[in-house]
Amino acid sequence: MIRNAIIASLGLASAAAFAQQNDLTEQARSFLATAESQLSAAEDLTNRADWVRSTYITADTDWLLEKLSTERTALAVSLVTQARRFDGKVRDPEVARKLAILKRLVRMPAAAGSAAALSEVSGSLNTRFATGSFTIEDKRYLLQDAERALAQSRDPVKSAAIWEGWRSVAPPMRDDYAHMVSLANAGARELGFADVGAMWRSEYDVTPEALAREIDALWKQISPLYDELHCYARTKLNARYGDSVQPASGAIRADLTGNMWGQNWTGIWDVLVPTESGATFDLEQALHANSYEPKKMVKAAEGFFVSLGMRSLPESFWARSQFTRPEGRDVDCNASAWTIDQRDDVRIKMCIRVTAAEWPVIHHELGHDYYQLAYQQQPFLFRDGVNGGFHEAIGDFIALSAVTPSYLKRIGLEPADLAERDETSYLLQQALARVPLLAFALAMDKWRWGVFAGEIQPADYNSAWWSLVERYQKLRPPRARPADAFDIAAKYHITANVPYMSYFMASVYQYQFQRAACRIAGVDGPLHRCSIYGSKEVGAKLGEMLASGRSRPTGQTLAMFTGEDRADASAMLDYYAPLYRWLKRQNAGKRCTP
Repeated sequence: MIRNAIIASLGLASAAAFAQQNDLTEQARSFLATAESQLSAAEDLTNRADWVRSTYITADTDWLLEKLSTERTALAVSLVTQARRFDGKVRDPEVARKLAILKRLVRMPAAAGSAAALSEVSGSLNTRFATGSFTIEDKRYLLQDAERALAQSRDPVKSAAIWEGWRSVAPPMRDDYAHMVSLANAGARELGFADVGAMWRSEYDVTPEALAREIDALWKQISPLYDELHCYARTKLNARYGDSVQPASGAIRADLTGNMWGQNWTGIWDVLVPTESGATFDLEQALHANSYEPKKMVKAAEGFFVSLGMRSLPESFWARSQFTRPEGRDVDCNASAWTIDQRDDVRIKMCIRVTAAEWPVIHHELGHDYYQLAYQQQPFLFRDGVNGGFHEAIGDFIALSAVTPSYLKRIGLEPADLAERDETSYLLQQALARVPLLAFALAMDKWRWGVFAGEIQPADYNSAWWSLVERYQKLRPPRARPADAFDIAAKYHITANVPYMSYFMASVYQYQFQRAACRIAGVDGPLHRCSIYGSKEVGAKLGEMLASGRSRPTGQTLAMFTGEDRADASAMLDYYAPLYRWLKRQNAGKRCTP
């Protein structure tokens, strides 16, 4: 009798607890509806101010963006603070997912009372980077000028001067950066994260620790390919410049890669081209020969997405985007894609030059825009890519098809009667454009994670950076760096607080997407020859995944298109398998690993 009474009382207690749980779920759902409405309105305002400031940089546009960014950050922090009362008390999966996304909505969160200070220092860093310049022999270089000059230089003295010149803009940013880290870390801790780095890593629907382990495992898969590519490039550079400039062993001199950050080595193709190279194709020459100008390049990229069954870009895209650098005002030329109103007003912001390097970049940026258009019907908190890596991977995956000989012949850029391209040269160009990025991304965000965690202090910012560069990229500066150097801040994504691990993950995802898409399209043969242009089957399947936004966890979203529920670099290794075998033969007898 007593036992039955106890069971009955426990049942009543459980029922009461269940009722309370349901009440909290409904409260949370109501709270989120209001929060999403407020956040959506704030996002529209801030996006417009950000666009104006990025395309017309003045003290006034800086002020406007800072004011609205401060208000948006304060709103988000306030809403997150209010949402803490639901922690661990909501079982409905959709509501729980929205609450989790809300907690990491602000990339650099501010603690109570410090939103204005954080916005001010962040805005100052952005403006310093966007307007940075240096002078060599009475010639003023903006970043885009310096990038072009470095890629073209074959004089190691001039290359070193340009490389060092751009880094001269960074030392004044170090104290502000350290201050920003301190402010944002305090905000992250108020949201329940150990630090900002842990908050960023939580985006991938696993614990921050699990993501760090996953990334290390992926790099273990990829690093043998990078090691062979590095070894080959070092041998070629040694042959070109000699031991006094580039020794035959050890790290590569960073400025000799032809890229300001050593993340893309295609700028020195003439140095790295295989001795026995067969028929090749010059995309840049073909673009000029076919009267391509910046807007026509964007039209061609749009045409690829349309061939998959996707809609044409809205007329507002063509009227409002920035395709080239305008005269007479400061602008931010870092390529980016935008959704202004979270609906049809999508844009790109670029200073396009008619080059082979810009061709895949344009496809990359339109990938963002088409993703944004696809998930626009989702509620605000699901109106984004499932993670940053997905958003970066979509356009890059399309670009894999957009550089294939079969596609370029189909749109008339490559002559139909051109001899079969040399496979090694083609794959080597692809690898030089894409593989070094992974090592750079790993070094960059490992550095940031260490800074956010307090393991790297301001006095050690530069030495810690070069330690990671030498470990992962296996690069070194042309000369010893000055004591006040802050070289990592010479990269936009540092001052703008854009996580670079998204590019690392994108570099893995894009090949998984390519493998799945070629299978869906029924294309046989090697992955690197496959073009999915015109496949409505691929477009329908891809569109379904894109339309889900971030309403589902990463693994489920990935499986919608690929059938695989986790990142896997095997598709990337399959893509480059013929090149890897060739590199191994070229590097035989050389020490290519530490």
